[in-house]
Amino acid sequence: MVEVISAATELTGDVDKAIYWYRNEPIVDYCHRTAAEFVADGQVEAVLGLHPGY
Repeated sequence: MVEVISAATELTGDVDKAIYWYRNEPIVDYCHRTAAEFVADGQVEAVLGLHPGY
C-alpha cells in the first residue's frame, strides 16, 4: 500500500489526492476496480505497472 501511495504522490504532488485516488477512483482499464482493491488482492505490481518507471 505504501509503495502505491508513494508513487501516486510523486505523480500528483499531493498526498491527500494520492490517498483519495487509491481508495476511491476506479481504474477503467482494470475492470473499474480501485488501487486499494488490487493491493488487497496482492496485486501491487499491477497498479505500479500503470505508470512507466514504477
